Amino acid sequence: MRDYTTWMQSRFYTPAFNSAIFDGPIRIYFAQLHEPLALKIYFGLQQRFENEVLNAKRLHRQTGNSVCILLYPNSESFELSFQGLDAFMTKDQLGNDQVLAIRGPFEDQDLDEVLKSIAEILRTWNSEVHGSNFEVAAQASV
Repeated sequence: MRDYTTWMQSRFYTPAFNSAIFDGPIRIYFAQLHEPLALKIYFGLQQRFENEVLNAKRLHRQTGNSVCILLYPNSESFELSFQGLDAFMTKDQLGNDQVLAIRGPFEDQDLDEVLKSIAEILRTWNSEVHGSNFEVAAQASV
């Protein structure tokens, strides 16, 4: 998120997000209490989806867009942002940034589902950016 004020005024923000991991386009927001879980997400992405992360970093340098992973500390904080939504995770958008909100904390057996969801966002993001670049290049050559 390039605009901190927009982030803090969005429905996604909660003061419980008192910690973050930023690595290029990957931004994980979490409560300090859940740092071990946030690190599992971060390192799991690096290990299992290395190509997707590398492509996302390259695209981030071109576009400045990010993928924000919001690890809500409990059901109550998740429900404040997503009233009436009975889900473990949900995808959304804030400006040009992709958002994956997670009702946390979660158990180790759910980590695979979380990582696959993030990787899918990164793949989709990659194809959308390349698709728009392709269209621009095609229009320029006409």
